[in-house]
Amino acid sequence: MIMRLDRKEKLALMVAGDIVAMLIAFAFALAFGHKGGFAARLYPHYGWSLAVFSILIPAVFVIIDGYSLNHYAMKFLRHVLLVLTGVIISGIAATVGIFFFRGLAVPRAVFILFLAFSFVLITVFRYFNIRFFSTFSAWRVLLVGDKEISRELANLVNSRQYLHYHLAGYLTDEPASESYHDLPFLGKVDSMGSVVERDGIDQVVVTQQKIGKGLIKPLLECMQNRVEIVDFKKVIEEITGKVPVTYLDEYWFIMELRNVNKKYFWYAKRTIDVIVSLIGIVLVLPLFPIVALLIKVDSPGPVLYSQARVGRRGKTFRVWKLRTMVRDADKNNVHWTTANDERITRLGAFLRKVRADEFPQFVNILKGDMTLVGPRPEAESLVELYTREIPFYAERHMVTPGVTGWAQINYRYGNSIEDARVKLKYDLYYIKNRDIVLDIIILLKTIRTVITGRGAI
Repeated sequence: MIMRLDRKEKLALMVAGDIVAMLIAFAFALAFGHKGGFAARLYPHYGWSLAVFSILIPAVFVIIDGYSLNHYAMKFLRHVLLVLTGVIISGIAATVGIFFFRGLAVPRAVFILFLAFSFVLITVFRYFNIRFFSTFSAWRVLLVGDKEISRELANLVNSRQYLHYHLAGYLTDEPASESYHDLPFLGKVDSMGSVVERDGIDQVVVTQQKIGKGLIKPLLECMQNRVEIVDFKKVIEEITGKVPVTYLDEYWFIMELRNVNKKYFWYAKRTIDVIVSLIGIVLVLPLFPIVALLIKVDSPGPVLYSQARVGRRGKTFRVWKLRTMVRDADKNNVHWTTANDERITRLGAFLRKVRADEFPQFVNILKGDMTLVGPRPEAESLVELYTREIPFYAERHMVTPGVTGWAQINYRYGNSIEDARVKLKYDLYYIKNRDIVLDIIILLKTIRTVITGRGAI
């Protein structure tokens, strides 16, 4: 039986492959680069060095988007360049780390060989990984239900080659049904069993809002034959990283977000928030007088700017930032900023570009008004507007707002209702799927956003 892996399992296998490649690379580096005997190659601090390297390189790949499933459709040369970039950046970061933490030092020859072997082995592992999934692990998928939703989903899938989905076709009881581009019409819903058996279907995607009685029996028969049954909303969510709000109703929120307050996750998240905010305050505090002086010299007005924002359960709190605009910039209740906004000061443009204006929010995190990762809090007037215009907008306030979030690393800065509508899809995805791993991924990708200047943090 051919192994079928979903998106998360493919990513996990890619990360695991990288770590195994690094373990082998480190063993080779010690064998060829260390002059001592076998015992000398196993000094305890080498183990710590390996542990740090094994975390550092995958972390860098996350930052440079090296674990995107788009790479399954990437030309091999570009893939080689991506791995090379990740290893070089990791080598530079490791060199800086070793300078400050001598206990992580390894012989120079071992270090250089480790990076070289890592580049070669990670590239080889990924090549065979991609070849395997391209050749053997394509899902044969049958769409069943609404004709228009099936066609919309087909467009989504066919635009992403890395998914390795083979759409066998669609079934529907709607009149005047016909084949659509690369999506053949295979018949009525009652022919599901025969189509599944004939075409070797691995997964049936139900593409209608409510399952009628006519669908239940054939779906149960498919389940008995070990065919996976999936709702189309879940497929869209997994492919895009967004929840398809257009197709949601109140029942979805009750069922999918009923476990949003995960106790142990909250304790772990809060512990990380407190530790990081304390470290951030200690690091930033010595620089604050200099930055404050520059802000005062650049334009008249206070150093800090505060504004009422809407937080968890709709409660308001004051968010703090370094002032980046002229005094009273929002006196006319204008909260959206635009490109080349005349209200932004010269120093403010730089602070915004490197996201340094957000540093005072370490205090908000320490107080518990905000967290490191979560939906960004909006001003009261904007929340009132969005709640009127966008269905289910208020549901994003089920969790504590964050300094950065899933929407911020995946979408541009928004200055319209339509932008807020798109960001809500990302926010709901985060609320539904949040865990420590997703938080770490968001934090690492935030570093990329800060470096490149792209994003909405």
